[in-house]
Amino acid sequence: MEVANDSDVKSIMSISSKSEGSTAALSRLRWRNAPLHERCSMTDMVKIKEAFQTAYRNKMLPTEFRNLLRTLLGVEYDDEEFKILFMKINLARNGEIDWDELVSHLLLGYFANDPENQRASLQLPIMGLPNVMRSQHRHPISRICFCPDDRTTDPMQGNYITASRDGMINWWSLDMTLLRTAFSSSPHLKVRTTWVTDMVCMPDVNIIVTSSTERDLRFYDCTAKTFTLKIVITSWEYMICTMYYHFFKDIQEKSILICGDVGGNVRVLLFSPVKRGPFRNQPGRALLQLRHVDLQRRPHLLPEMKLVEMNRVHADWVRQVSFYASLHCVVSCATCADALIMCDLAGSKTHNVFRVDKGIQCFAFDEAAHVLATGGPDCAVRVWNPFVPARASVALEGHHAAVTALVLQAAGTTVYSLSRDRVIKVWDVQGQVCLQTYIDIPSQIGERTPISAVYNPATREFILAAIKIAVVMLDEQLNPLHTDGFTHSRAVAKVLYNPLFKVIITCGMDSIIINWDPLTGKRNAMVRDAHTRLLHGELIPVEITAACFDPGYQLLLTGARNGTLKVWNFNTGLCLKNMAIEYMCEVTNCFWVEGRILAVGWNRHVTEFEEAGAAGRRGRGRGRRPARAGRRATRTTCWPQPRARPLRSPPPPTTPSSSSGSWRRASLTDVSHAPSRCYVLRCSTASEQPRHKPPPLRLLAIGVHLEFGDQGWFNFFRNT
Repeated sequence: MEVANDSDVKSIMSISSKSEGSTAALSRLRWRNAPLHERCSMTDMVKIKEAFQTAYRNKMLPTEFRNLLRTLLGVEYDDEEFKILFMKINLARNGEIDWDELVSHLLLGYFANDPENQRASLQLPIMGLPNVMRSQHRHPISRICFCPDDRTTDPMQGNYITASRDGMINWWSLDMTLLRTAFSSSPHLKVRTTWVTDMVCMPDVNIIVTSSTERDLRFYDCTAKTFTLKIVITSWEYMICTMYYHFFKDIQEKSILICGDVGGNVRVLLFSPVKRGPFRNQPGRALLQLRHVDLQRRPHLLPEMKLVEMNRVHADWVRQVSFYASLHCVVSCATCADALIMCDLAGSKTHNVFRVDKGIQCFAFDEAAHVLATGGPDCAVRVWNPFVPARASVALEGHHAAVTALVLQAAGTTVYSLSRDRVIKVWDVQGQVCLQTYIDIPSQIGERTPISAVYNPATREFILAAIKIAVVMLDEQLNPLHTDGFTHSRAVAKVLYNPLFKVIITCGMDSIIINWDPLTGKRNAMVRDAHTRLLHGELIPVEITAACFDPGYQLLLTGARNGTLKVWNFNTGLCLKNMAIEYMCEVTNCFWVEGRILAVGWNRHVTEFEEAGAAGRRGRGRGRRPARAGRRATRTTCWPQPRARPLRSPPPPTTPSSSSGSWRRASLTDVSHAPSRCYVLRCSTASEQPRHKPPPLRLLAIGVHLEFGDQGWFNFFRNT
């Protein structure tokens, strides 16, 4: 391959930067076998289109197109390279190309050069089934959270804590091993118990606080694996339903406990964590009990703790609260018109209101990237700029139930959303598309019970808790022994080499077909979800189990585990034909001979399809026929039972029902004692042979040998 030297390249680049018509000025320079999409400018595209419009029937023959490239673009191709280029452009395979086919080829070239396309991983963000375990609770879990050790913020050092409605609290290790159990109960109730609505851990002071339907807050001391009630604040105006705790790395900064109640109020408790603040051990005081009004009117009863109230910020009960540390703002949401509010603790600097008609039920944000994601009863996920509350930047729709939990990854460019029907969707914010819909969360987690969730960014575990606990891996780190992210994420089912286009085709169990350039190792084309099946309204990828080329090596035939077969143009990724042998019957092998397609399945049948209608016949003046379902001939006989039979001649053939010329169920002969078994299938008479008799041809495959005779016989050998 001839390549221009550096001086020629620099001169061409300098001239092309000054004018788009650089190709005509440098027509004396010949580029040998250059990619066509790299040599076309906008001016060249206009001239090529004019050339097609002036051509006969707006189409060009190979010689005409080659002369056009030589004179207009200054590109010269070898005979073999131009033959491959012309066949890639000529999708109709009729010996002529038009303007639309050329534009499609150029678009595929531009898409292949996109760095995002080359960098895209083939592994789905969520792989495999969730790990389901017992919750060790008698009642559904109302809250699960991660509690780090002491003042560390390392997500690899700490425990998970779960709290159920009856007040049972369990500590779990990072590998979800139960460590210990405690109970949170009201000291005033001896017989009747109350439901625990929420629980939050305060690791810098070793405190766990719970809220209940008794409108109280209970602070428990967990030092040295104890669980001692230290402070009880009762008689709140409304029941507290959600809480969030935030502490700063600087111990001199005050820690913040944010509480939201069913009346739409947000209350903040501030205290200094120095020497554990109000929770330090004092002689003569085992338990401190006070009311909400005492914090308002008699602060001397608990001087270490300050109460800040934001009354009636929402018209409905508060669903979630959090703290935006970089802006020093309290964030709260509710299912009302004033859906989300960001308010500074002083109430003067920042007060942003994000309005959504049906409200917001959950939110998540990335402080470094300043990205805010919200979800609510309207089944939509919205991405906001925290500084622009007037309108959402992106609205992602696709859920069929209310969104209850959100997780952000990659600086807010990837969003995971969990809906009430236990469906997780993965969203690409920049592309505004859904990357994956995960529906494998079992119903025993909690079909009608609210699901509490927590995400660990270090292990990338998304833990869901209700009646049971499920652990889902979100975008698991690639295992170099498994995949590098650029090739198949599951086992490779078929590897084929195409001698015509000099490419390698791989088909994987992940339902992906990849066209590889063996010289550069890059992907020329890729087909995701080549075979799919509809399950609960979602398209699920189906494993590819068989593949082969057509006799001309221009098309690809694939078979899947659900019994479907498809014909592909592997250079463009376009599906030309759909066929099926039997529903959910795996295709074990497939063969393509001149004029017909044969498929072998686990139903012990060989099924024949006509090639006509797949992609049209070769010939001048014929365009590509529309893709339609293949026409299937009558099935042949099934496999014999694996028992020994004496060698005998084949019985008389069956009488056909009509003289249509299609293959009929025929007799078989089993040679059990021979090195291979021979199954002879025969048409009834010579006059009833198929109209298009297959030529004598022998196909070899792994463990399978097919032989076509010239008297209406064909033998099927299968190795023992």
